[in-house]
Amino acid sequence: MKFRLIWNQEKDVTEVDVISHPHNQERLQKIVSMLETSTSLTVKDPKNDRQSLLPLEQIEAISALGHMSKVITTQGTTYFLSKRLKDLKSLEREHFYRINNAVILNLAQVDSFVAGTYARLEVETISKNSYTVSRHYAKYIKERFK
Repeated sequence: MKFRLIWNQEKDVTEVDVISHPHNQERLQKIVSMLETSTSLTVKDPKNDRQSLLPLEQIEAISALGHMSKVITTQGTTYFLSKRLKDLKSLEREHFYRINNAVILNLAQVDSFVAGTYARLEVETISKNSYTVSRHYAKYIKERFK
C-alpha cells in the first residue's frame, strides 16, 4: 500500500480526507479506530496497590519521583507510574510537555499563564493548581500556545 500526502491550506485543520479503493475499507477502519481511541497509562493506586488504566485526558501533570513518576489527575487524585519522565517523551503527541526537570504538564489542562521572575512562566491549570515553567522550557511552551 502506498501513501500520498497532499497538504492544502484551504482545508479545515480538523478534517482529514482519505481516498482509497473500497478493497481497503477494512484496513482503513482499523486505522481510524486506532486514531480515535483515547490512549491511557497503566498506573498504580498507592492506597490499595492495584493497577488500573487511566485515560490521558484525566491527567493534569506527571512529576518525577526517583525511579518512578507521580501522576496527578484533574480531580487531585495521585497515582504512581513505573516509568521515569525521560521515558514519557512519546506523550508529546498527546499535548504533554516537559515544563521543568521534574514535571510534565498536560497543556490541554492549562487555563492561563503569566510571566514570572527570571524568564520563567507561572502556569495555572483549570483545577487551579499552579506550576512553574523553567526558563529553559518557557520558549518551547509559549510556542505551543500560539
